[in-house]
Amino acid sequence: MPRLSYFGALLGIAALLSAPIFAQKAAPNSPQNSAPNRARVQHVVVRGTGAAMEVEIQTSGAPVAPDTQAITGPDRIVVDFPGALPAAELRALKVNRGALKGIRAGLFFSNPPITRVVLDLVEPQSYRISTTQNAIVLKLGPVTAAGAKAPDVPAARAAKLRNASLATGTLAAGTNVAAPRVSSAVVNTTAPPLPAAVSAAPPPPKPLVNVTFENGMLRIRAEKATLAQVLFEVQRQTQAEIAIPAGAEQEEVVADLGPAPARDVLGSLLNGSPYNFIFVGNELSLERVILTRRDPNIF
Repeated sequence: MPRLSYFGALLGIAALLSAPIFAQKAAPNSPQNSAPNRARVQHVVVRGTGAAMEVEIQTSGAPVAPDTQAITGPDRIVVDFPGALPAAELRALKVNRGALKGIRAGLFFSNPPITRVVLDLVEPQSYRISTTQNAIVLKLGPVTAAGAKAPDVPAARAAKLRNASLATGTLAAGTNVAAPRVSSAVVNTTAPPLPAAVSAAPPPPKPLVNVTFENGMLRIRAEKATLAQVLFEVQRQTQAEIAIPAGAEQEEVVADLGPAPARDVLGSLLNGSPYNFIFVGNELSLERVILTRRDPNIF
């Protein structure tokens, strides 16, 4: 009997020692430790040169809708992936090709996760975005000249008459512009007087958005402007980083807010919108605004 008790004790000790090993092997298959199908930003690939350059950002896991914005001082294009984590192999790239100096990428915010990819530029660039389930492609291009306008009607008409006169040899230096001679029966060949130029330009239309930021106090006046326009002006005045979400260009805003601390004014602007928002900075200095679209199923 004592010998049987001794062997029973040994079997009990062996069972206790083997229990952690069994639990360790079973842990990876337990539902608590199984990794969810979370979106991740995997790689960044640069293709082409000059005006034909494009940047492809590859993702994995659940589809994610990126938010993009162009920022000046220094010039850069920012692409945010809400709900996505950076993959371990995601690295910064030194490009120095055309207007693209380099690319930085990393975790911009942890809860909720936001992965940010920044395209550092030599000069401002226009861009077009095409998306697939596991990648987005930004096609870069030069910014078109803003300020170039078509010649006014009197100037265009004068140039046309001048060219016609040169073709018939009737324009002499220092003389008035004359219409081309048609026949000897025509007595008055002088061109009709050009209409007088408008002395004063019409007043510019009332701006849809007026944003001021002085001594930490923000004021927003918007009349039938879009939320994207308002956020862009706030970003320009405060120099804060604001990822303007997709769809904000379709939401109309009418507001007269402030002057008050930037957090209070933006909170009043965004309350009731379809976006969750997080402000980073102190009461009088706004550094960053994080916007994520609210789940319509959560009330």
